[in-house]
This record gives sequence, C-alpha cells and structure tokens, in this order.
Amino acid sequence: MNGVKRIEHNHKILAIVISSGIFNEMSEQNKELEFATPDEFPFQIGAQNWKSGKMIKGHFHLPFEKLEHFPVQEFFYVVSGKVRIDLYDERENDAKVSEIIVAAGDAVVLNAGHGMEALEPSQLVELKQGPYRGREYEKRFIAGNK
Repeated sequence: MNGVKRIEHNHKILAIVISSGIFNEMSEQNKELEFATPDEFPFQIGAQNWKSGKMIKGHFHLPFEKLEHFPVQEFFYVVSGKVRIDLYDERENDAKVSEIIVAAGDAVVLNAGHGMEALEPSQLVELKQGPYRGREYEKRFIAGNK
C-alpha cells in the first residue's frame, strides 16, 4: 500500500509513515483493517475503515506478564502543519541517516533516534509508552545536535 511507507536503514525499520491517503486506498480495495507495523513492534498501529453498523464485541486486553529491555517507540499524528523528522542510527555512532516530512493528516511511528523541526505552525498528537520514568531516564541526547 502506498499509504504506508517504511523508512529502513541497514535492515532496521527507523520509521513508518502512514499517509492521509491510506483510507482512500483501503476503500478502493474494500479493506476494513490494515496494520502498518510488524507483529514484533511494541506499538501495533493499524488503520480501520468501517462501514456504518460495524461492531466489535466488548472486550478487555490482557496485560503482559513481564517486559524487560522493551524498546521505546513514539507515535505522532499531525493535526495541522508540516514537520521534518531527522532519523539517527545508534549503530552508526548516532549518525543522521534519513529525514522525512510529514504533514496534516499523516501519522508516523518512530523506531530510532530522532529530532524534529516544525516547518510551519504545527499541531501534533504524541503517543509514547509509559509509565513515565522521569526526565533523567527518558532520553539520551545526540552530541553536537541542535
């Protein structure tokens, strides 16, 4: 699907962009559900395209028993504006290896080091794993980076 673009470097998915056009593609293909993320990703991001009357039985999700060394990912939905995202690979001494531009209606799952710059006034919704561990345990900044 063109509505989902994976940005890869050295066999690692750095980011997955889900464009605003994904729902048109799903409608054309008569698809209700399209997962953008691979099964092993901590975040499972899917697009759902429902017709009127679609129902899902009430349910709960079962908790994980134990998670160790669980990778941290972030998800952003761009409500308005345009943002550049620089992608860094820690396996290459934190080198910048790619950049992407996301705009209103796009979403992105980040699976690598990253920096962001608003190219115009922008509004974003962010989702990341919790619980919040405190500022000193959340990030490692890239040396020499803005």
